[in-house]
Amino acid sequence: MNKKRKVLFFSLIIILGLFLIFDTGEVQAASKTVKYNGKTIAKYNKSGQMVLVPSKNSNTNYKNLNRLISGKKKKTVVIPKGSTIKLNGVLRPGNNTTIIAKGAKIIGKKKSNVIFAAPNKKIKNLTIIGGTWRSVDKGGRTGSLFAFSYVTNLVMDGVDCNANYKGHAIEIIACKNVTIKNCKVSAIGSNPKKCLEEQIQIDLATKKTAPKIAEYGKKYVKGQTCKNVYILNNTVSGARAVGVNWTDSENGKWRNKFHENVVVKGNTLTGTTSEALAYFNTVGGEISGNTIITNATRTDGNSSYTIGIHVAIMGIAPKSMAASTLTVSNNTVYGGRNGIHFKAHFNSSETQCLSQLGRVIVTGNTVYCKKGTEKAIAQTKESCREFILSDNQLYTWK
Repeated sequence: MNKKRKVLFFSLIIILGLFLIFDTGEVQAASKTVKYNGKTIAKYNKSGQMVLVPSKNSNTNYKNLNRLISGKKKKTVVIPKGSTIKLNGVLRPGNNTTIIAKGAKIIGKKKSNVIFAAPNKKIKNLTIIGGTWRSVDKGGRTGSLFAFSYVTNLVMDGVDCNANYKGHAIEIIACKNVTIKNCKVSAIGSNPKKCLEEQIQIDLATKKTAPKIAEYGKKYVKGQTCKNVYILNNTVSGARAVGVNWTDSENGKWRNKFHENVVVKGNTLTGTTSEALAYFNTVGGEISGNTIITNATRTDGNSSYTIGIHVAIMGIAPKSMAASTLTVSNNTVYGGRNGIHFKAHFNSSETQCLSQLGRVIVTGNTVYCKKGTEKAIAQTKESCREFILSDNQLYTWK
């Protein structure tokens, strides 16, 4: 290669190198922010997370957050610590979304969910970490503050949320692999004397239990239930604290629908006018290490609402119930009629058991009961196929 060609060759190399450097610099600079219509709506932090740029305009916050959390790609959106974000609409996250709201306050629109997962989206991999989440409604949301349907792999960690006594802070409908942990969940407003609504509701999908889901079509409300739900280390108070639900609606059409594997562990649960924990139509699970207090004093013909832990089946259980195990262990329970009670599905006169619970292990519990030690742990007749009691301490709750 002659001298002129060498000079030309190296000159081209230098020019190309400079081009790449400046071109890459422009791409990186552009990637430091997320823009919409020429305006910056988020900035990337060092971890590659999108940090929302808050607005004083609730409509802007609502639209920009939805732009950031939509889509199927893996993403993390941070709501800045110390910010108060007002929303003029519902947040509807997409797949593979993490929302981090530690130290932030989010206030939802009047008479509206703050986050809603629609059944037709069948969202996968949604995580919400931290934040104080509220409704602008006076006395709290009377519907559901968070409403999740048909979500697989849902995590709520360290969330502070509330709703009216007649509403639900968190509603889970036909979801799988759900973990709610380290959360503070409470009811506010006026507490009706006969209220039995739960702040964390684990529900099945029917027209009555999920009317909003029914709007998406009949196929989404055919009694679909929840599976693998973990309620861990939360503090929950409400008319009921936690409810695993059933329904006798549509002439009892969905009585035989059962949830699977619901674990309630390490929580403090307080019920004011109904059971602290209502655990219905569930195959297999665990209730352990909780402090459970039912302050209900109802005498309106159904004293079962005063039970601390109320386990019951309301229809014909699937065959898998016979081989299932429910473990109730190491809880401290305060109840009225009973501390812990188990009931199978009987005919109306309770002369015939139509469907039993499986193997039930009750061990290491400390139970206080208003009706005395004989009523502290009980089952209706032979409600359990196998009923194992050991090392429980029973007291009269005075």
